[in-house]
Amino acid sequence: MGHRTLVAYNRDGYDLHYAHWGVDPAAITPETPFGGPPEGGWARARAADLLDPAGGRLADDARTAVDPDPLATGLSFGEVCARVDPLEHEALYVVASDFSVRRYLVFALRRAGGRRRGALVAHDDEADAAYLRGWLAGARTVRDVSAPDSEAVVRALRWLDPARGTVVFPVDPERGA
Repeated sequence: MGHRTLVAYNRDGYDLHYAHWGVDPAAITPETPFGGPPEGGWARARAADLLDPAGGRLADDARTAVDPDPLATGLSFGEVCARVDPLEHEALYVVASDFSVRRYLVFALRRAGGRRRGALVAHDDEADAAYLRGWLAGARTVRDVSAPDSEAVVRALRWLDPARGTVVFPVDPERGA
């Protein structure tokens, strides 16, 4: 399944790239802008045992964790958010021009009006990410038992730590979130 991460490089607008096996943010540097080698070697070896691919990504030997071919270029941050699928992507990393990386976890929220909604929640490291995943699981359980309000988790995410940076998408024009 991978650790499906989108990586947005802030250039003249955002260039959006994909890292199927995730990427260590510390490996994204001016010398290695697409990170080091991918960490999916064990999965690739197992898949090769199960499949006999004639071509395509499985047979390709990736040299970097982040695919150097962009999915899209010149995007606004809102357009980057619109390309995040909360059921498909685990994380979004936003790389500044100085190669500092802002990490976001992608959380799927309940559908609003039949549309997928998600939240991007900033985090500092893997321990913080693990805490947030557990927090979200608990918040969903409480919501489902006591308050089937689809906005309850969004409000709680914003209350959890306002300085953390939570982005909810797509924006609900009536509620502003």
